[in-house]
Amino acid sequence: MSAENKALVEKHIDLSWNKGKYGLLQKIVGKNFRYQTTFTDGFRDFDGYVQYVEDIRKAVPDLEVIVEEIMAEDNKVITFSTFCGSFNKPLFGMPANDKVIAFSAASIWIIQRGKLIEQTTMVDLAGLQKQLGA
Repeated sequence: MSAENKALVEKHIDLSWNKGKYGLLQKIVGKNFRYQTTFTDGFRDFDGYVQYVEDIRKAVPDLEVIVEEIMAEDNKVITFSTFCGSFNKPLFGMPANDKVIAFSAASIWIIQRGKLIEQTTMVDLAGLQKQLGA
């Protein structure tokens, strides 16, 4: 089961962050999918998650998310990823600088009946702000 859960999470990252293929993404998340991150208060539903990802993909149009480490146990998966790309538009109150940025994020994913139902992500906000001069 751990191998399948890891593959599901990697597919989610690829479809959402790297490709923006939300129709395909919706097939692998539960109907009550919830997302929480450093940048937002509370949880977002699937539509809120898609809008969040799109906002970031617009600000960083060449965004690539690389999974550096992935671990799984029971119905949980933990990823440590690097986000990188050219920061071209302001985002979350941080000014664009047209430079290539790279920052880390750690996520906990919960899977139920073969679907992702929750993701909580902690972003290295200090590292990102330092690169942006914020």
